[in-house]
Amino acid sequence: MNAPRWRLCLILLCTTQFVALLDFSITMIPLPQIQESLGFTPGALQWVINAYGVAIAGFLLLGGRAADMFGRRRVFLTGLMLFTAGSLLGGFSQSPAMLIATRAVQGFGAALFSPAAFSLLLTVFPEQKERNRALGAWTAVAASGFVGGLILGGMITDLMGWRWVLWINVPVGVLVMVSAGHLPHGRPDTKTAARRLDVWGALLVAAGAAILVFAFANSEHVGLSSPTTFALVALAIGLLALFVWVESMVESPLMPIPIFWRRMTGGANLVSLLANTALGPTFVVVSLYMQEILGFTATQTGWGLLPMATAFTLSSAWLGPFLIARIGTKPVILGGMALFVVGLAMLGISLTSDASWAASILPGTLIAGMGYGAAFPAWTVAGIEGIDAADHGLAGGMLTTTQEVGSAVGLAAGVAVSIAVVAGGGSAAQGFSYAILVSTCMVAAGLACAALILPGKAPVVEIAP
Repeated sequence: MNAPRWRLCLILLCTTQFVALLDFSITMIPLPQIQESLGFTPGALQWVINAYGVAIAGFLLLGGRAADMFGRRRVFLTGLMLFTAGSLLGGFSQSPAMLIATRAVQGFGAALFSPAAFSLLLTVFPEQKERNRALGAWTAVAASGFVGGLILGGMITDLMGWRWVLWINVPVGVLVMVSAGHLPHGRPDTKTAARRLDVWGALLVAAGAAILVFAFANSEHVGLSSPTTFALVALAIGLLALFVWVESMVESPLMPIPIFWRRMTGGANLVSLLANTALGPTFVVVSLYMQEILGFTATQTGWGLLPMATAFTLSSAWLGPFLIARIGTKPVILGGMALFVVGLAMLGISLTSDASWAASILPGTLIAGMGYGAAFPAWTVAGIEGIDAADHGLAGGMLTTTQEVGSAVGLAAGVAVSIAVVAGGGSAAQGFSYAILVSTCMVAAGLACAALILPGKAPVVEIAP
């Protein structure tokens, strides 16, 4: 493939990853405006974020396997068409149910095109050195997509209204689809193509993740300590356990258990799961805090979150890869997670009713963003280390699944804790503070798992920023 074409392929693939991350963060800022416009309750409002996240989490493994089985470009285009259609319809939503449904369609589309794009990236760049550079660009663009969503979400909401945060995806999606003929077909591996698609496995993991999130969301009405909440959590855990059992029994599993139980792969996915229980909640909680407690506008809120997002972007694009190339993945994961815990703890104890942005938000978010950003590319590299080329779509799907499940469950738990604090007589600021501190404990658990599970001699990998 000549140089201009591979550059175009890299731009197209990174653009879709940018949009996928953009669409997760761009709806965080206008949540108060969406609530007022469509009549969401405080507990139901999180589904604007989580309908997207749960759909991605539930079907990413299916999307990764489908890309390996049916051809990566075909699945990529199918997912992108669904995502674009969901974005268009979502902007016309007239009720909470319609917005949640279209967000789920967006998430399902992203669950198809995201792992397919990851696989196509590895196809375009088969050589280790070029592949590592492409992965560096991939993670940097993913981070900048998250940043772009925060800034654009505020500006678009104030200038044109919240519906345009969804409609902005439409011209981008159409442009990529028109240009997709330049991408390689990514034809299915002969061994993979002969397998059957494990739809039941996908439905089990999607149902388990959705019910787990619903259990916390429903606690707004019945309480965190209600038997109903415990029963829903038990049902979700049962479905996820059934998923693992089914995957060990079927001929063509969605998630081959031997791959997942490798210490490097399994450990990286567990770290991703626990670390991301804090990422989504942090941005959502701080966004609500700035608008409801500090009185910021949507645009001011986006700019107020920029330091954390920028620290995340710079660390994932340069600091993380620089350190990985010199000391290996495990030390970078441990150091980054430790910084993430420290930053979150500082943030959690600083969210008070009379604090300023500079005192309550800036210090903790800067440290947290730097720590998460450094660890992110390290566990991404660890998660695909030693995986056969035929299973790259699966590996990418697994990593993004744990990311989305962690963020969705963490956001649901954080909102539930915040609502419970307020219901118990605490202030809104105290509710936000406790939500962040709960997330801090989850990341600390992830740090402990990384120290205990990841191999002590994790490889040094060259990644060019």
